[in-house]
Amino acid sequence: METEEKTACTGDIATIEMDSLAGLEREDLTILKLFLTWLKIGFTSFGGGAITQYLIQENFIYKHKWITAESYANIIGMCQITPGINIIAYTILIGKQLAGWPGILVSVLGLILPSAAITVGISAIYVSLSQFHRVQSALHTVFAAIFGISLATNWRNIRPILQNNRQQGLLVFSVSLVILIGSGLIYVFFNPSVIVLYLLGGLSGAFIYWYAARKKVN
Repeated sequence: METEEKTACTGDIATIEMDSLAGLEREDLTILKLFLTWLKIGFTSFGGGAITQYLIQENFIYKHKWITAESYANIIGMCQITPGINIIAYTILIGKQLAGWPGILVSVLGLILPSAAITVGISAIYVSLSQFHRVQSALHTVFAAIFGISLATNWRNIRPILQNNRQQGLLVFSVSLVILIGSGLIYVFFNPSVIVLYLLGGLSGAFIYWYAARKKVN
């Protein structure tokens, strides 16, 4: 059910026009290379969504230069406001953008097949070893490392947005920082619905962009 919701979501997201890649030295793209890239991500994405996002960034933005950081940030922003599994939505959209419907197929298969097989194997091992205290201590240490990678991944996601807002002027940049920090504090101390935060942040951002554009015209 969640996957179906995400697939529907990407139907709207796919209409987003990604940034021009003409200025990038892109590596040649083939269906096989796309499949192998996702397969590598599927085999090495230990640690959940944050690690998977980090590997997507490393491969698609920085290594192969098939998409831009700003385009990826836009994808994340659109997918975050929908329920379900975000990683599936990223995979479908990137595959569709790069290679059409065949790209969707090889991308989803490349990501899911190794991940599912490894997860089943690790789960079976964990059930038999979780009773040992040292194993639990090791898992807590791993979680700390994953949290650090998650921070780095989120910084990569937000950096192109902040850079773009800074180019729009001090007012837009300042408001974006207030929204960023304020939404985090509100969520920690008041724990509202994330939908409320999305709406407040989106409306605030839309208003300040409108105000800044009107101010430039005048």
